[in-house]
Amino acid sequence: MSHSTFCEIPAGRIAYSRRGTGRPLVLLHPIGVDRSWWDEYAEDWASSYTVVALDMRGHGDSSAVTSPVTLADHATDVAAVLRKEGLADATLIGVSMGGMVAQRVAIQFPELVGAMILCATAGGFPDEVRPRILARGDMSRQGSMSEVTDETITRWFAADTPRPDLVAKCRARLAADDWYSWSANWQAISQLDNLAELPAVLKPALVVAGDADASIPPAVSQKIADALPNGRFVSIPGAAHFGAFDMRDVFAPIFDEFLSSLAQ
Repeated sequence: MSHSTFCEIPAGRIAYSRRGTGRPLVLLHPIGVDRSWWDEYAEDWASSYTVVALDMRGHGDSSAVTSPVTLADHATDVAAVLRKEGLADATLIGVSMGGMVAQRVAIQFPELVGAMILCATAGGFPDEVRPRILARGDMSRQGSMSEVTDETITRWFAADTPRPDLVAKCRARLAADDWYSWSANWQAISQLDNLAELPAVLKPALVVAGDADASIPPAVSQKIADALPNGRFVSIPGAAHFGAFDMRDVFAPIFDEFLSSLAQ
C-alpha cells in the first residue's frame, strides 16, 4: 500500500493516498479490506487522473470504529478528504460497501461529485434481509475474525477465481481486522436505504454487477441504475462479488470506456 496521508476527523483520522494529475478519481473499497485493493487500477489511472484512494473508518490505516457508525458518516469522511485536497467534480468508484458510501457522498455532497461507478453494490435492502446482514458481526461481544473468514471468502470469490493470490490477501486482511469495526460497519450496511434519494442525483453513473455475485445479485444493483436519472447498468458474465479485482482485465476496459465518455 502506498504511503499514507491523514485527514483529521472528529472520530480520529482517515488514511489516504493521492497520486497522478488530471480529473479526480476517488476509490472506495469494500468492507473488511483497504485501499490497497485498488493499487493495480491506481497504477494505470495515475497517468491520466488524480487518483485518491482512502481507507474508510475502521479499515487499513484509518482509525478504528469505537462506537456505532453510519454510511452517512463515511460519506462525510470522504467529503473531508476531498475538501482537504481541494478536489471537486470527482468521479467516485466504489465496490460493495464503497459503492454504498459513494451514493451517500453524491446525495449529501453533490457539489463534490461529477460521476460515479458503482460496482457489486446495492441501494437498499428488503427489511427481511437486514437482520441477516446485521448478523455478519456482533457489536455486543468480542468475537474473532476467524469465525467469519471462510464464509466471507465463499461469498466474495468464485471457487475457481483466476486470482487465488487475492483470496490469500483477503484472508490475511480479514484476520488482521478489528472485530468491533467489522461489526459496526455491517450494522451500517444493514441500514442501507438510498433508493428513494437517488432520483435527485443527476450526475452520470455506471452500475456494474457480476452475474455470479453471491452477495449482491445483479437485480439488486439494477435498482440503483433504474433510480438514477443518468444511470447505466452492465452485468458481467461469470463475475463474483470481488470481480472488479479478480477479473480486472474484464472490468477495467468497461470502467475506462465510461471514464473516457465523461471527458467528451
